[in-house]
Amino acid sequence: MMNNIPEKLSQLRLYGASKAYSEQIILDGFQEMSFDERLSLIIEREEIERANKAMGARICKAKFKQPASYEDIKPSSARGLDKTTLQTLGSCEWIRKKKNLIVTGSSGCGKTFLATGLSHKACLIGLTARYFRAPHLLAELESAREDGRLKRTITQLGKLSILIIDDFMLSAINEAEQKDLFEIIEERHESSSTIFTSQNPLAMWHALMPNPAIADAILDRIANGSLRVELKGDSLRRKKTTDLDQDKQIQQ
Repeated sequence: MMNNIPEKLSQLRLYGASKAYSEQIILDGFQEMSFDERLSLIIEREEIERANKAMGARICKAKFKQPASYEDIKPSSARGLDKTTLQTLGSCEWIRKKKNLIVTGSSGCGKTFLATGLSHKACLIGLTARYFRAPHLLAELESAREDGRLKRTITQLGKLSILIIDDFMLSAINEAEQKDLFEIIEERHESSSTIFTSQNPLAMWHALMPNPAIADAILDRIANGSLRVELKGDSLRRKKTTDLDQDKQIQQ
């Protein structure tokens, strides 16, 4: 019966408890502990295993474009991201308050990396996230509309703690796309946070939408009470490539 306990725990999908029990049998020091103490350790191990599994699932479902963590983000006043701003964003309090974040800057300046690092931290503390490039999100909404599942898709996206829309308003959109965009932004307005990253400044977005009235409604919901970061400086991708080329020259 004793030998079957780890197997039975696994059959019940109590994998953490199974591992903890097996370790208690093999390792020294547990025999001197009381039953309640040993059981408490087994339960704690199960809780940790479940929390780690759930966290991994949240990160996987987010479908981030690139790996990034909050700890990897380096503050730089010269690049428009000082230490105080980064700490404010890293607290995730703005997410709990359902505020949006607008990150603008030139290509390669680190917009996607910042958005991903902040969203990754949110996943670590139990929040949900999902990454989209704006063209892919609009294509997904169009497909959902044609299949009759637009309402369901918008509802699902509305439940996310954070929605990253990368490369937002990089180019003009048509009226159907604008209407779909309004629906998702309206669904999330004051109920969850959205991160918008764009090479174009906020002042240019209105002109890239065909219907002025809907554009007003979209921008009012995006910008009202939002946090804003304007990243500056040269392309980090270009700098990385230059550094690699220099390293190769030195090695040669």
